[in-house]
Amino acid sequence: LIVLEVLIIIFLVISKVQGNPPTLFGHQMYFIRTGSMSPYLEPGDVIISKKYDGGELIAGENGDVVTYYGEVNGNVEMITHRVVRTEGELIVTRGDYNNSDDSPITKDEIEAVMVHKAVIIDKIYMIISTTWGFWLLIFTPIALLIISEIVSLVKELKKEKEVADENEEEIE
Repeated sequence: LIVLEVLIIIFLVISKVQGNPPTLFGHQMYFIRTGSMSPYLEPGDVIISKKYDGGELIAGENGDVVTYYGEVNGNVEMITHRVVRTEGELIVTRGDYNNSDDSPITKDEIEAVMVHKAVIIDKIYMIISTTWGFWLLIFTPIALLIISEIVSLVKELKKEKEVADENEEEIE
């Protein structure tokens, strides 16, 4: 269990340092920051997405939810919206809550396609995305490892003392 947690921590630390969404086995975790996809996705939700391979996308009311880089108020940010239609080589997306379509994008601009909405991971991700939570995630397994080693050492010392006491009794 500790080894698994250490691997997860390493994975999250590397992702955080690189500034990329956490990726594991070709799947990425994205944190939903706005209400543009309400009620389907709410701020604070975490989605699991598969890196987009250039394949067919489903458009419409139940279309694929894709993540891509787009311009928001003059800044380039990750956007997660639903594919509403295709126009030849162009793809038109829109947030479920929004009234207007986004500017068309090409398939090359799509980073990932959502495959699942995480239920528990979003709570954990919200905690570790804070500085306090991030450090807590790093130091908790280290503290548990140290406590485990101390308990093992105490047990070993007790065992050695018992053997020593038994040997003394035999000598007397």
